[in-house]
Amino acid sequence: MLRDRLLGVVCLGVATVAATWGGNGPLHRASALAAKGTHPAAHADTVSPALLSPDSGPAPAPDPSSTATTAAPPSTTASTARAAGATTTTRPGEAPAVLARRALLAQGDVPAGFVMTSPAPPDGTAAPDSPFERCTASDAAALTAAIGARARSATFARPDTGSVSSSAVVFDQPASAEKVLGQMTTPSARSCFEGLINARLARNPRLSQDARGALGPAPSPSVGDGAIAYRFDVRLPAEDVDPKAGSDDPPVRYVADFLFVRKARTLVLAEFDNLRQPWADDVLRSVVTALVAHV
Repeated sequence: MLRDRLLGVVCLGVATVAATWGGNGPLHRASALAAKGTHPAAHADTVSPALLSPDSGPAPAPDPSSTATTAAPPSTTASTARAAGATTTTRPGEAPAVLARRALLAQGDVPAGFVMTSPAPPDGTAAPDSPFERCTASDAAALTAAIGARARSATFARPDTGSVSSSAVVFDQPASAEKVLGQMTTPSARSCFEGLINARLARNPRLSQDARGALGPAPSPSVGDGAIAYRFDVRLPAEDVDPKAGSDDPPVRYVADFLFVRKARTLVLAEFDNLRQPWADDVLRSVVTALVAHV
């Protein structure tokens, strides 16, 4: 009974912030389950999708592992599926949408025990708060015009580890992707990215209005052609996480690690979320290494 309640609290807490990124539907379902003294299996529908998710939860996509939008003509599609975890290299003339789909997190990238808890959004879903397009200062317009395709993965989670998802942006050339990654290392870009995340928190009616977190540098694995990492840390009132908590209970920590990786002209943003503590370094590194191997 105690274990069930603890798992239910963890799932509900993750759902509280999940609603920030992907709409409030998952939070309402988690709240109802918590009230009944049960919990969703393996955080089903209660974990946080990637940062680029819109505020309203999208309908499930036909392909649950990935989705992409592209500036190429409608006939340009990803005609071949990649094998999860397989090492691949960019081939001349590959369509941006093909590269974007291949650069997404897949079931084979995560350890055993992870399940897909949220499908990828449908093709054409807007990403209004993308740091690639909102946080590159005076170069934003030119760099946005250089984007050929965008894609977002499904979300995978395990109760004792947390949730993970990713997004990918393919530019016209490696130099454009390298410039964006360089921009994301600047103090102004970090402040912009932090503002985007806190703006989402502020729009979540289930969270206290003064809930604000801070974004700071984090250790980055040596992967791809370049990588940087940030950690977003926020303390939530216990009542926002557990309906049975008292007003004098200590705040509950929620942490999200964001890893930006460039490989050729593709930029990947991987998001690792968890309640109370970050992902273990070795597990995070193994997931990122597997993901980047097939970018």
